[in-house]
Amino acid sequence: MEELVDIDDRHGDPAGRGAAAKPSVDALEQRLLECERLIGRMRVRQLETLHALDMAGAVDLDGARSLNEWVAARLDTHPDTAAHLSRASRALAEHPDLSDRVARGETSLDRAVAVARLRASGASRATEDASTAFDVAGVWRIAARHRRLRRHDEQDAAARRHLRLQPGLGGMSGCGWFELPGVDFTTIEKALLQRADELPAPPDGAPRESLSTRLADALVAVCQDALACGAHGAGSDAGLAATVFVDAAMACPTNGEAGVATAGTGLRVGPATLEEILCVGTVRVITIEDGRPVSVTARSRAIPPATRDFVLDRDMGCTVDGCQSRYRLQPHHIIPFAAGGGHDPTNLATACWYHHHIVIHQRGYTIDPASPPQRRRLIPPQYSHG
Repeated sequence: MEELVDIDDRHGDPAGRGAAAKPSVDALEQRLLECERLIGRMRVRQLETLHALDMAGAVDLDGARSLNEWVAARLDTHPDTAAHLSRASRALAEHPDLSDRVARGETSLDRAVAVARLRASGASRATEDASTAFDVAGVWRIAARHRRLRRHDEQDAAARRHLRLQPGLGGMSGCGWFELPGVDFTTIEKALLQRADELPAPPDGAPRESLSTRLADALVAVCQDALACGAHGAGSDAGLAATVFVDAAMACPTNGEAGVATAGTGLRVGPATLEEILCVGTVRVITIEDGRPVSVTARSRAIPPATRDFVLDRDMGCTVDGCQSRYRLQPHHIIPFAAGGGHDPTNLATACWYHHHIVIHQRGYTIDPASPPQRRRLIPPQYSHG
């Protein structure tokens, strides 16, 4: 704490707690670096203590399955953070010179762990010295290149394969992590990059999407292809199938902006997703009042199949102006169903999956009703009247 106070005094109280003048960018940067050096010294002490506890058998005494699990429970931290601390404690215990460098503030903890990994790979001292020109991720890549890959290493990598899917704590999205052997990872990467390249460009005026965003869209598209082929045969459109719980007390006064969630995951569903389900999916709605289900609708397709087929045949492709994509064509309500727009073919326009799922329902664009039927213009969200 005394060192932190000294840092504040030296750099003009950058946090703004006192009446000192606004610090310069250089002062803020120096304070940031000094904080990191202080954290490094404390982290070394923590890791030395953690290694001593590991050697004393604290994990076994407390009935934990692994050091990672024990650290996550004792420090109340995320499993990924616990795994990083466990690796770091063992790495620095094997290389006390790296521990000393972190304690003196000469290197970061992450770089010290990466250098320990490089040494374990059998790299020469010259390679270690040259690694200072690379960032931490680069040092890990150099270590991986030098490490000998034996048959049992490949078998271990295959045994560690996993995919974890977890609903986000905010209730609006989910996240996932996976680890695969090299060839399998390359296969997935190649397939997603290929699908991402096949997606149309964003509408004029829309911000350019990052590669990670397009890869996420590509993953959804690949999974929808698999569901469609498995359920209905190649080339069909399975659409969205959902069971939705609606808490009437919350949903009614907010027009569906609160109190609506999908069954199973409990992830929140908002008006845009409900509109998309009403366009292309099948839905069953369970209404909740006072914690009890009071009504359940039959699962049904929102747009009648005959109407859907007629609209797709009439439009012969995506009607968004300039789009030539025929990937997973779907009818869309020009006037949303929730806003009074019906299933009449005159209120339906065909859009490819990208323009329908990503641009309209996720980005919030709408179709200009006055635009020609085969050259539909998109209205950006800030100009939308819907």
